[in-house]
Amino acid sequence: MKRMLFSLCLLLTLSGCLPRYAMIRPGYDIDVRNREGEPLPNATLWVRTGRSPPGYFPPPESFQADAQGHIHVEKKSRWEKIIFFIHGTHFYRWSWCIDAPGYAPRSGEGEEIRSPLILTPAAQTERCRYAEDYADSISSGHR
Repeated sequence: MKRMLFSLCLLLTLSGCLPRYAMIRPGYDIDVRNREGEPLPNATLWVRTGRSPPGYFPPPESFQADAQGHIHVEKKSRWEKIIFFIHGTHFYRWSWCIDAPGYAPRSGEGEEIRSPLILTPAAQTERCRYAEDYADSISSGHR
């Protein structure tokens, strides 16, 4: 048994790659509120995933708040190879932005968003930069 396990480890090492279960999108559970603590049911969470190498940024994903101002995003993971070669393994990073009509957007980076997230009123409706970029790319046909 020891020989077989050793042989398997040696074979994997010599092959130059190992499997790993990589998170490709974190899970989020956020309650979006205004300053008075009231839920914002029309809030939108934009999640942008970056992967390197190479620098690949697919279109952002959007998630709508429910009637109680809650946004739930399911975590996504998949099996990938760790390749023992320069630029052989993918590394992921995430940025997010939350906007709602009549409120200033809030953004950040990482796997966690502190809940509840409070949005402050804005004089004019602002959107997340991701939303604007995505809308521009769709309208120009570059999807």
